[in-house]
Amino acid sequence: MSRCSVALALLLGPCCVHAAITCRLVSTPGLAFGPYDSLSRVPTDTLTNIRVTCERNGGPQNITLTMRLGGGNSASVHARRLRQVGGTGDVLGYGLYRDVTRSTVWGETDSVDTVSQTLSIPNKATQSVTFTVYGRIPALQDGSAGTYADSVEITLLP
Repeated sequence: MSRCSVALALLLGPCCVHAAITCRLVSTPGLAFGPYDSLSRVPTDTLTNIRVTCERNGGPQNITLTMRLGGGNSASVHARRLRQVGGTGDVLGYGLYRDVTRSTVWGETDSVDTVSQTLSIPNKATQSVTFTVYGRIPALQDGSAGTYADSVEITLLP
C-alpha cells in the first residue's frame, strides 16, 4: 500500500476594486486532501471555503464577483497535477470543482468554468460571500509514498 500526504496551496491573484467598492479575500485556506491510498477504489475528496468581503462607499449597490482558479503544475484546468515534493517526481491527477458532486470543473474562462456571485451592499457597509472549492483525487493512481503539492492562483474580478 502506498500512502502519501497531499496539500494544495491557493495563492491570491489580483483582488478587486470597482468604483467605490473594495473587495478582499479574508480567508484563503489551503485545500488539504490528507492521506491518499493508491490501492483504494474510492476517490479522495475534500473542500475548502474562500471568504471574500466587500466594502461600499458610494457607487452601485450590487456587484457581481467572479472567481477564477488557474495556474499550477498543469497545462489545463481539466487535467490538474500534484507533483511529489523532493522525491521521484511522481504525479497524481486531481480536480477542482464548482459543485459537491464534483462534475463541473472550476477553471479560469469567464462564463464557462468560473463561479460568479452577486452581492447587494448597503452604502457605507460591508458584505461577505463564500466560494466553496471541492477537490478530488481519483482512485487507483500509482504514486510512490511521499508528499505531493500544487499551487493554484485565485483571481477575483468585479
